[in-house]
Amino acid sequence: MVDRSARVVRVLFPFLLFFIAFLPRAIKVVTSFALWHTRGRLFFEALMSQDWNATWQAPHPGVITMWLSGLAQWIAPSFISDFNELSTNRQMEIELILLAFVIALAIILSYFILAHVFDRLVAAVAMLLVALDPYHISLSKAIHVDALLSVFTAISALFLWAYLKDERRRFLIFSGVFAGLALLSKSPAIFLIPYFFLAIGLVQISRICRDDIGWRRPSQREVIGAVKESGLALVIWATPFIFILFLLWPAMWSQPIETLSDVFSGTSRLAVNPHPRPIFFMGKSTYEDPGSIYYPVTMFVRTTAVVVIGFLMSIGLLFTGKLERHKWLALLLGIAFVIFFTLSLSLGEKKFVRYALPALQFVTMLAGIGYVYFFRWLTKGKKGWLYFSLALIIIIQAAVSLPRHPYYGTHYNYLAGGPRNVLNSGLVDGQEKAEGVELAADYLNSLPLSQLLVVGAQKAETFERFFEGKTVELTNDEPDYILIARSTLLREHDIQNWRDVWQIYQDREPKHVIEFDGVPYVWIYKTGPEIVEDGIEHQVQADLGEDIRLLGYTFTPAEINPGDTVKLTLYWEAVNQTNADYTIFVHLLDSEGQLISQKDSQPQGGMYPVYLWDQGERVLDEYELSIDPEVPAGEYMFAIGMYELQSLERVPITTGAGELLPDNRLLLSGLAIVEPES
Repeated sequence: MVDRSARVVRVLFPFLLFFIAFLPRAIKVVTSFALWHTRGRLFFEALMSQDWNATWQAPHPGVITMWLSGLAQWIAPSFISDFNELSTNRQMEIELILLAFVIALAIILSYFILAHVFDRLVAAVAMLLVALDPYHISLSKAIHVDALLSVFTAISALFLWAYLKDERRRFLIFSGVFAGLALLSKSPAIFLIPYFFLAIGLVQISRICRDDIGWRRPSQREVIGAVKESGLALVIWATPFIFILFLLWPAMWSQPIETLSDVFSGTSRLAVNPHPRPIFFMGKSTYEDPGSIYYPVTMFVRTTAVVVIGFLMSIGLLFTGKLERHKWLALLLGIAFVIFFTLSLSLGEKKFVRYALPALQFVTMLAGIGYVYFFRWLTKGKKGWLYFSLALIIIIQAAVSLPRHPYYGTHYNYLAGGPRNVLNSGLVDGQEKAEGVELAADYLNSLPLSQLLVVGAQKAETFERFFEGKTVELTNDEPDYILIARSTLLREHDIQNWRDVWQIYQDREPKHVIEFDGVPYVWIYKTGPEIVEDGIEHQVQADLGEDIRLLGYTFTPAEINPGDTVKLTLYWEAVNQTNADYTIFVHLLDSEGQLISQKDSQPQGGMYPVYLWDQGERVLDEYELSIDPEVPAGEYMFAIGMYELQSLERVPITTGAGELLPDNRLLLSGLAIVEPES
């Protein structure tokens, strides 16, 4: 019965792992990038028109990402008739399903390879940690290249680990295939070439320099044999590697030398040139290389506490002497991958923590290995306690990750103090995937007449994907609201475009703030001049009900001709926040109290009703009234007030002296209508 249950678990576990990996990645795209969505479309258009050279879109080169994105865009209209009419963001959410599917399959394949090298329990814990890693999920939820690079690089390296065990040449073939897929995803996969030589070198050294007794000096014949075997291994590995490059990238069919040259020259430029956009690190915005500690620090804050502890256990495992030779070599190669891949990234001028995802994936897998061997030692073979302990580790990893869905990138290592401490200390800027921008758009989309709103944003091209109204740059003077994003603010990216606006609003109370873990990510400000009572031409103290106060008014011009238009500006203050939805009436009356003109509207043309006003907020509200050409010259007055639209019941008005005004209206004098000069 136990054996049967174990077999059922072995059969069902890969399916469970697939869904654990797939669902968090497939549901909801979270990204500031739409670039690879566009490149995927252009890639497939070039493919369909047989313009092979045009399948080169970028030096990354991002070929696999473009295949998946372009394929999804090509087949989606067959199932979704209005796919091409959908928003860019909605299209990317559909494309993400295919990308997440491939990544989840890659995680399953990694599980089977690790199970071959170590055992099923090690593989299960290691790959569950990867599947649930918040930063890995975050980078998998974008139409981009880094997650595919990470999983393909890991599979290629793991097949080399499998070759360590029994030297089956098919593992070299599979490793070469996935090395090709990794390089087609992103050029840092070139690291797999020296990594291949490191792995093969360890295989040969362990074979000819060590026997059952210990280390020994190899004979010349053994050395020559090892060199020949290594050369053959290189041919076996490199052949599918090169084949995949040609098979999946049509640009290689027409111009192979030029294509590879463009990739490597483009990569070299990225490595030696400073950042085209500033980065923020250790409290400083810079275009320059942030230094050698950048990757160790940012990788530490981007992983989880569970992974850090397990990784340290895996390092300790190297020195226990309890591992079989091939497992010890695999563990050594895993740690070597982390060290040397990180060092290779550190040599470049351009640095982003997402570039280190392949190293972080190995850190996570090694953590799983460390935990299993540690708890096997600790529980002394008691399987119940062993499984309970390992299940607890997985549950903790899930607990710090899954509640953040879909904004997994808001997690920061709790060993570094957690998100609030990491971000408030200025260690990094956060908001790597524009987290919070969509929520800011959701808030603004919920406002009345949101389609008519104009919002100024630092990165308009990102915000406009989510907002129903009009999005403009902050250099524009139209906005009803402005949006300030944490990352752009700290990095001072394109600061010349928004510095002046920020200086105006930075000391004001924002209308709405998007926060994660108590840390602000996006600030939304209502535009308009700061209202100071001394600056109001005609000051008034009148309370409308218990919640609204009129501070004063101005009108222009002071004298008008019949047939002209007068603009009345009212200055309101919210004494308390209210749920009421008042309509404001503005009546122009003659000296006899007869109605000459009127305007009834919610504040600011219906776009800023009083229920949106915060306590203490001051609001400028303008009304234009047209004067009939037949109106005689004379002194006129405005009558203003508020009423409930449903009942038409006016809101009581009291003066500063406590006097209740008749008809619940406030009379504002001073306007003169004069005959035009002949």
